[in-house]
Amino acid sequence: MLEHNAAKARLGYKMKLRTARRRLIMKKLLISSLLALTLLGTSGAASFAAGTSKEIAAAPASQEKLYRIEKDGKFGFINVKGQIIIEPKYSIAVNEQGNPAYVVADGKQIYYDAAGNKLFECPLNQCRYISDGMAVYQKKIMMEDGTYQTRYGYLNVKGEQVTEAIYHHASPFSDGLARVNMGKASGYIDKTGRLVIPYRFSSTTEFSEGRAVVQLQAGGKYAYIDKTGKLITPAIYAHAGPFSDGAALVYVDGKYGYIDGTGKMFITPQFSAAWAFSDGLAAVERNGRTFYINKQGKKVIYFGGGQFVNGLAPASQGQQHGYIDRTGKFVIKPAYMWADSFVGELAKVYLESKTAELGFVEGYINRKGELVWKP
Repeated sequence: MLEHNAAKARLGYKMKLRTARRRLIMKKLLISSLLALTLLGTSGAASFAAGTSKEIAAAPASQEKLYRIEKDGKFGFINVKGQIIIEPKYSIAVNEQGNPAYVVADGKQIYYDAAGNKLFECPLNQCRYISDGMAVYQKKIMMEDGTYQTRYGYLNVKGEQVTEAIYHHASPFSDGLARVNMGKASGYIDKTGRLVIPYRFSSTTEFSEGRAVVQLQAGGKYAYIDKTGKLITPAIYAHAGPFSDGAALVYVDGKYGYIDGTGKMFITPQFSAAWAFSDGLAAVERNGRTFYINKQGKKVIYFGGGQFVNGLAPASQGQQHGYIDRTGKFVIKPAYMWADSFVGELAKVYLESKTAELGFVEGYINRKGELVWKP
């Protein structure tokens, strides 16, 4: 009888791999730069799930994408066919869910589209990754008292300034809107820089499927709004996740449940841990056991795994990882040290290596299980 590890066990195993990888990055002196790039422009977002639940938004499968690769300690990018688009020769290379990427060279961030065409350049650590066709940039602004403070604005994919650097905090665009702060108050702008939802929230999250999580006052509970800023739920949730596949994960009285786009609870809070819906299924944990449910709350796969993307989800058998279909059947056999969810047409897998410093290398497979990239 096959032994299937639960999603929680998968998470713990992945954290071990990530910890080992972080140690290697620190040895290469990259960690400070990566943290600076990650933290640039972040705002006070509504935090979710306090270490017991995971939200991973699936990237749209229709977009052309770039996938980051590593070879001999250097980074570059491939396309969906495994062809090298940007040579792996950079110490730092960044993209998010297959969006346009940038590399760091000669003290600059150089941005590329999915075909490898150069888009624009930005001084090092002054811009973030491109999301929804826009990128946050930062600038030192002189105040009336003669001191300088950092303010944030937005560039388009050509590197053209769309908004002045006026915001105290700015976050990536998502669903056509971006959350920005003036002082401690948070609101939303559109891609022209027009304020469409006023600065009236203590904290906010990115929009997903036309909904966002907000906090009306510091220390208060969370609510959902639509793109007009109208509340679609009262502020009653201790934690609240983004919408995915028409549902959002909420935390009430110590348990997780799900609401629909109108704010109606369609699966009552009953789980000790839970993950986002995708492809009509969600992984949940109850009484120490992890499994998948459908939108009727019915158990349909009797073991846990990762997020489904277009019919496939990573799952484990013992210490080996592969991919299951919506029936729970392994359609890509467990043969990897780790397997990520698919992004578009490719998924990252960790391949055992006796020569690599960490004992594994990163590769990519397609939906047929074919290895399209191995260092």
